[in-house]
Amino acid sequence: MLVTLSMVFCLIADPTQCRTVTPLIPDDQYLTMSNCPIAGQTEGARWVGEHPNYRMTRVRCRMGNKPTERSI
Repeated sequence: MLVTLSMVFCLIADPTQCRTVTPLIPDDQYLTMSNCPIAGQTEGARWVGEHPNYRMTRVRCRMGNKPTERSI
């Protein structure tokens, strides 16, 4: 079954302003429930490097279909 990764990032200046990001993981990097949290840290560090005003607040790995990206 498919494992999906989603991460929540909040603005450092206003932690009530958050975004949920679901990165596209290449097919050759098959996610499992055991390696998904590690992929989340790697992808989260990359995202924060491109968006320095945010910090990662949550990594979620779950079985099932890919969630849609949305703001929370």
